[in-house]
Amino acid sequence: MPFLLPLLALLLIVLPGHRAYAHEIPASVVVRTFVKPDGARVSVLMRVPLESMRDVSFPTRGAGLLDVARAEPTLRDAAQLWIADGLRLRVGDRALAAPQVVAVRAALPGDRAFDSYATALAAVRESPLPIDTDIPVGQVMLDVLLDVPTAGLVVGDEADLVLEPAWAHLGIRTTTIVTLMLSTGAERVITFDGDPGAVRLDPRWWHAAWRFVLTGMEHMFSGIDHLLFVLCLVLPIRAMRPLVGVVTAFTIAHSITLAASAMGFAPTALWFPPLVEVLIAASIVYMALENIVGARVQRRWMIAFAFGLVHGFGFSTALRDQLQFAGSHLLTSLAAFNVGVELAQLAVLAAAVPVLRWVFARAVPERMGVIVASAFITHEAWHWLLERAATLRTYRLAPPVLDALFLADVLRGAMGVLIVIGVAWGISGVMRRLSGARAASGAVSGAVSGTTSSVVTGLLLLCAVATLAPRTGAAQALKSTSQGVYTPVQASKGKNVFNGACLGCHTTASHMGAAFELRWFGRPLSELYGYLSNLMPKSAPGTLTEEEYVLVTAYILKLNGMPAGKVELNAEPDWLRAVRIDAAPGTSPAPLEDRSEVRSEARRFRLVPHS
Repeated sequence: MPFLLPLLALLLIVLPGHRAYAHEIPASVVVRTFVKPDGARVSVLMRVPLESMRDVSFPTRGAGLLDVARAEPTLRDAAQLWIADGLRLRVGDRALAAPQVVAVRAALPGDRAFDSYATALAAVRESPLPIDTDIPVGQVMLDVLLDVPTAGLVVGDEADLVLEPAWAHLGIRTTTIVTLMLSTGAERVITFDGDPGAVRLDPRWWHAAWRFVLTGMEHMFSGIDHLLFVLCLVLPIRAMRPLVGVVTAFTIAHSITLAASAMGFAPTALWFPPLVEVLIAASIVYMALENIVGARVQRRWMIAFAFGLVHGFGFSTALRDQLQFAGSHLLTSLAAFNVGVELAQLAVLAAAVPVLRWVFARAVPERMGVIVASAFITHEAWHWLLERAATLRTYRLAPPVLDALFLADVLRGAMGVLIVIGVAWGISGVMRRLSGARAASGAVSGAVSGTTSSVVTGLLLLCAVATLAPRTGAAQALKSTSQGVYTPVQASKGKNVFNGACLGCHTTASHMGAAFELRWFGRPLSELYGYLSNLMPKSAPGTLTEEEYVLVTAYILKLNGMPAGKVELNAEPDWLRAVRIDAAPGTSPAPLEDRSEVRSEARRFRLVPHS
């Protein structure tokens, strides 16, 4: 007996315990949701992994298998507690009634009912899981139909329907994909992580504007590299007029490239975003070093303008994934984002300039303070530069093919340069009035004029070359995706590959509909194929076979309404470069919600159904 207690304690320590699966928080949870307003009520269809609903004792049989015959009452309780209680809807400022659970259904992980609203609704109401199904509780998907009475309101397509979900507690990372079903058959898809607060499914222009003003401010305040660059710009400037000129030049410059990128006119090469990050770090290093050796305030606006073009591309990276919340107000949201960036920038300057003046007047001599502050900034930015350059070196920089597409890109870029030079010419006039230094501004104007003449001459030469260049090789075989460059079999196989390998990683709207058109239309198919083969799937980029990437490319072309043909898509580089991504014959670019024939496929491209 005296040895019994120590022996029991030893056994408790040595013997392995059972994992408490019911209480573990899943690493990744995807909530698939359909929202359909229908006059006097709003129907909400949802699919959620059952493993995300913890502390619920689901009836089991055998080795942890769900007892489907006895599960419905418990499934209803779990749906009410974990799903319905975490959802609120309102129309404008008027709250709707609490959602009520109408029907529940246990589903297999591979069940395809949620490919469309109609099949999901039919499955929840009429297709229960057979009671003899053997499936572990942790693999079950729970389908739920919620009914939200509108309390006398008529909720139609034009209603300002607002979703307020609180499902972040379902997993460590919870991704929600909401599809708004309109009476016209159109669909709008929004994806978000965690609890985003109020999500307007069809925002008015003022709602979109306010959201993007806040987004712009948040990005500016959270981007330490942008803040350090602005600080470096104004560090040696004390007078108000030069400060206004520098800030104005930087603002106009990044507005140009931000708008160009959002409208699809920025380079789409895979290495371009890492290159922008390298250039942003390099701009900070340059500005800080110039502050140390002695900055020329008179020409600082030109440097601010040049580097502002680079920072605009950096801003566009943060904006791209947010455009899904703009609804149909792309330009309004773009302008509002820029306003938010400027408000944050002015707030930083309003706080920094008085502090710098006080420090330089009371604590440390101005020149020494500028040198010390710039040295610290140089040290930090130099490390960023090295890290980002190392990332850039991982991308393969293939030389361009000198064909008609390349010449067209060069001409478009040259026209953009000409526009930028024209804007710089206008800013030089503003700076002349601000500074009163006619001689200095005259020299600047002369330099700008010379550059403009050179660009015009270059444009004429490029036009001549493009006209006289022999149309051989890839240029001679130029095709369009509107002519059918993949087969139906390839698209069908590509759907299977995509659902199995890629569907768990895509939570943005950047590969279809209007966003797809803005980014890819007019570009060679080789760039889309390169993007997919280098960056997909996100969890393990480049791990599919060459044939699988070809099939996925064919499937994506189908999702965007491009017709199949008799020609098989292949991975031969010259062939891909000779194919241009265009709309289907007889159509013009249109938002995804207007393409009813590819609605369900396009929605699946944005969904994330497996963990």
